[in-house]
Amino acid sequence: MSMPFRDTLLNLAITCVLVLIIVLVAVLLKESRPAPLQALPVAVAQVPAGQTASDASRAPLQQFKIFPKAKLIESRANEADTLRIKVSDTEDEHIFVLYFVDAPDISLTHPQRVQEQARYFGVNSQRVIEEGQRAAHYVTQLLKQQPFTVMTRWEEVTGLSRYYALILVEISPGKQVYLADLLVQQGYARVAGVTSSLPADSRSINDYALELQELKRRAQQSKAGIWAASKL
Repeated sequence: MSMPFRDTLLNLAITCVLVLIIVLVAVLLKESRPAPLQALPVAVAQVPAGQTASDASRAPLQQFKIFPKAKLIESRANEADTLRIKVSDTEDEHIFVLYFVDAPDISLTHPQRVQEQARYFGVNSQRVIEEGQRAAHYVTQLLKQQPFTVMTRWEEVTGLSRYYALILVEISPGKQVYLADLLVQQGYARVAGVTSSLPADSRSINDYALELQELKRRAQQSKAGIWAASKL
C-alpha cells in the first residue's frame, strides 16, 4: 500500500511543477510582448488672433495660404529667420518664423540658445550675436529690394503669437529662391527647426533638407558668413 501512495505523491508533485512551469512561461511571454502603439494625437489647426476657426480665408493646417505681395515691416525685434510681415493690404501684420533653418540670435535674450548656436558653428557667443545682426541686416535689405512671397499654413509656434512660413524671394525676374536657401548659402543659418512640405514643389521634405545640408557644407568650406570664424 505504501508504494501506490508514494507514487501518487510523486505524480502530484510532478503535476504541480508542470503547472508552475506553464504559468511562468505564460507570464514571461506576456511580459516580452511589445505594447501596442499609441495613436498619434492630431493637432488642431491654428488661426491668427482675432480670427475664428470657421473663417473661410484660413486653410486647414495641411494647406498653404500664399501671399505674393507681402511687405516687410522693419522692427528692431526682427531676426534673419523671424520677421514681422504684412502679407496683404487686407491683413494685419504677423510675425513669421522660417521653416527648416535657425539663424544666429541678435542678442543674449536667450543665452542657452546662443550657446547652442556657438557650439554648432564653432565660435564664441559674441560672434554669434555679431553674425546674427549681420544676417538680420542682410535679410532686411534683401526683402526691401526684392519682391517676395509668404506661404503659411498658420502653424503656430508653440507658446508664441508667431507662425511658421516659407518665404520665396524673387532674386531675378522669373527666378525665385527660398530665403532658407539664401541664409544657409551666406553662412547665416544652420539647418534646424521645424520642417514642412513644399507647396507646388516636387521635392520631398527629406530631399530638400539634404539639399540644405549640401549648401551648408559648401558655405562651411568657403568660410561664408559665420563660418569664417569657425574653429571646426
